[in-house]
Amino acid sequence: MEIRKTTGIALSSRASGEADIICNFYTKDFGKRRFIFKGLKKSKKRSRSATEPGAVASMMFYHRDDRDYGIVNEFDIEKYHPSLTGDLPRIFNLYFILESVDKTCGYNVADEAIYTLLLSGIETLATTEFPAHLSTFFIVRLLKHHGILPETGSCKICGKERYSGFTLDLIDLRPVCDSCISDTSYGPLRRSVLLPADMREYMGEAIARKFSDIDQGSHREDDVLDLLFNLTLFIENYFHMELKSKSFIFSERFRQV
Repeated sequence: MEIRKTTGIALSSRASGEADIICNFYTKDFGKRRFIFKGLKKSKKRSRSATEPGAVASMMFYHRDDRDYGIVNEFDIEKYHPSLTGDLPRIFNLYFILESVDKTCGYNVADEAIYTLLLSGIETLATTEFPAHLSTFFIVRLLKHHGILPETGSCKICGKERYSGFTLDLIDLRPVCDSCISDTSYGPLRRSVLLPADMREYMGEAIARKFSDIDQGSHREDDVLDLLFNLTLFIENYFHMELKSKSFIFSERFRQV
C-alpha cells in the first residue's frame, strides 16, 4: 500500500454505512478520483467541510493499484467559500458546474487545465454578479478542453455567416440559422431554443477572453440561459447522461427540463 499526496476539489459526496463518506474529487495530480473518508460522518475532531461541494482540500491517502478509490489518512481544507452557501443562485450554479465536470470526466485521467478551470470558476462564482453567465462561460471552456467544441462561424446547412437568430444542432453543436430552421424538419433541432446572433459572439468571447474581460452586463441573462440550455442538451446527448442540477437553473415556466 502506497501513501500519496494531492490537492483536490470536492465534486460530490454521499454517506457510506454509519460513519464513512465517499467523495469524488477532481485532483490536480490524478484527475477525477474517488476517496473514502473513514469515520468522518461521526467524527467530532475532523470537519466534514472538506467533502462539501466546491471545497478545496489537500489530502494524504492510501493507494492500491487493485482499488478504484483512495482511503484518506489526513486532510486539510485549503479553500472554502462561505459566500456560496447563503446565495441560492450561486449554489445552483456551483452544483451545475461541479456536476458537469463529474459526469464528463473519466476517473484517473490527469488534466491540470480542467483542475485550473474548475478552481478559477469556483473562485469567480463566489464574487461575480453574473452566476448564469459564469456557468455558460465555464461550459464553453470545458467543451473546448474536451476537444468537442466545433467551429461556429457559419450555418451548417446553408453556410451563411450573418443571420439574426440561430440555434445549435444537438448532435454536433454547430449553428443553424433562423432561415434554415423554418425550412427543415430535422429532429435534433426540435428541442433547441432560438438564440439571438450575439450569443454566437458570446461563445467566441468565452473561448478567447477571460471572464473578467467580457462585458457580461451587455448580454441579457435570458439569452445567456437559453444558450446554456442548448449547451446542456448537447452535453447530455453527447455523453449519454443527465445533468440533474439543470433543474435548479432552468425554470419550468419557460423551459422543458
